[in-house]
Amino acid sequence: MSTQSIHTKGKRAVVLYYSHKGKTAGYAREIAMYLWSKGLNVSLSAITDYDSERLNETDYLISGCWTCGWFVVGQHPHERWKTFSRKIAGRVPAEHTLLFTTYKIRTGSLFRKMKKVLGIQSKQKVPYLKSKTGFLTDADKKRLDGFINISSIQ
Repeated sequence: MSTQSIHTKGKRAVVLYYSHKGKTAGYAREIAMYLWSKGLNVSLSAITDYDSERLNETDYLISGCWTCGWFVVGQHPHERWKTFSRKIAGRVPAEHTLLFTTYKIRTGSLFRKMKKVLGIQSKQKVPYLKSKTGFLTDADKKRLDGFINISSIQ
């Protein structure tokens, strides 16, 4: 058993997403499956189907949506994601939170705006993933590995 499996054994993660055409949902599934392969107990859900009370039983929050806005400026999280996320703000510590998005051209200030909605201070570091394709890359996997290693040791 790897050191990482020992650190993640029994840990629970929730992957929440808001998807418009399916690319973000696919990316969320890939994130969830990867975390599951690392030994976490993973719950995957669209925000429209999620009971936020279940957050009391999770160790990690991974949340995302597709990037809305103009092609180059004005990127922001979707209003449905913002409405849901305001309800769960502060329920999971920032150091146990990871944000993700899918996008066409750029993400711009999307992650800064997502942190603000979740009540996370701008100076607080929160890891993020972004994808044009909706597929998990090797770099994404390394970032997820770092996230669960750092979070599980704390």
